[in-house]
Amino acid sequence: MTDFEHSEHKPGQAADNNRKQVSLKGTFVSVMLLGGFLALTWLLVFILFLSQNG
Repeated sequence: MTDFEHSEHKPGQAADNNRKQVSLKGTFVSVMLLGGFLALTWLLVFILFLSQNG
């Protein structure tokens, strides 16, 4: 069983959770870097493919 299933719900708990702001800037930067790496890798392989068959 998960902690969620065992947790007790308190009357003001939902309002408190909505007030907490979680910064996702690090996640966004990581995803952008990973996407850029994948795009660059694909582009380099595609250029290599064209140079071999051109």
